[in-house]
Amino acid sequence: MTRFQLLVNLASRIIHSGQLYLLKALREKQLGSAEANVLMFLYTYGEGIKQDDIVTGIAVSKPAISRTIMSLENKGYIVRKPNSLDKRSYLVYLTEKARREEKYIQKQFEELVKIAAIGIPDDKIEEFIEIFQKVAENLDNHRRSLFD
Repeated sequence: MTRFQLLVNLASRIIHSGQLYLLKALREKQLGSAEANVLMFLYTYGEGIKQDDIVTGIAVSKPAISRTIMSLENKGYIVRKPNSLDKRSYLVYLTEKARREEKYIQKQFEELVKIAAIGIPDDKIEEFIEIFQKVAENLDNHRRSLFD
């Protein structure tokens, strides 16, 4: 296995384990990890955001975000309202239900990060983040060069 294959394998394990943790932690709220990621994005960056901005911010495909938004809307966590500046798009807003659950959902993410960081010094965590940001940027740039 090459070092890059090992990196991809480890990243996949991290994502998979994190998703399983969130699934279990958020089961009582009837939320999946993708739904929780969208809610965390809205909690962090505010509401009244275009769906395309969520796609870009979370780096997930448009169809996946569309399904997740629809599911959150059906569960009463968000509402979509027409964008007055662009009639072809909608803006996404949190509902009162989502606001009531914000602290609980954020706590689950904080716990996940705390568990993942056990035994790792803060400076190494920052280095890890910088390296993964660079890897993601490299891969994004390469993908764009292939498809643009």
